[in-house]
Amino acid sequence: MQKTLIGLLFITISVLTIGCYTKEKLLVPNPTSYVFDAGIEDVKKAIINIDDSLIGYIVYAKEDYEKDILSKNIKNDALLRNYYDVGSKMYFRFGKPLPYSPGMFIHLDSISENMTKAEVFTSDTTIVVGGIGVPHFGYTWEKEVSPSTIEEYEILLFIGRQLGQEGMPECHYTKKWLKYRAKEQEKINKRKEKQENSRYN
Repeated sequence: MQKTLIGLLFITISVLTIGCYTKEKLLVPNPTSYVFDAGIEDVKKAIINIDDSLIGYIVYAKEDYEKDILSKNIKNDALLRNYYDVGSKMYFRFGKPLPYSPGMFIHLDSISENMTKAEVFTSDTTIVVGGIGVPHFGYTWEKEVSPSTIEEYEILLFIGRQLGQEGMPECHYTKKWLKYRAKEQEKINKRKEKQENSRYN
């Protein structure tokens, strides 16, 4: 009986909080394309280095991308996927980022031998606004939302770092995300300090 009541309470809370989230304002949108001072083959190699441990995204079908694009050069697109491992930098609930899942792909255009334009396109952008169970084992309520331009430009910045590109503008973020990131970093620093103190005591 007690477990049933707890389950019903959890479901009720989940339903009531589905629509409770905020969309933060981004005062200056980020660019979603950039012209790199590199040949198209070098940019493709930089894209292959994208992985979920660095920015939360993976190159979908990475082996096929290496085989078909690098060797045959039949297509200049790379699909990117994530599985709600990325917290939104624009959509929040109770001060915390909501799980965010944009479908993305990068298109490359060779402008010259040493110049390549990379453009990030976004579609099917959703956030998780509620759910029952645990991630990957349960049911989630999703809501389609507008892309932020933040994640798109983060990808371009990552490619730029791989290429040693100079002069790229910094990424613009929402104020709430910057505050949240600062708090999370403070927690990390405190845990490290506590570990260091326990090591010498």
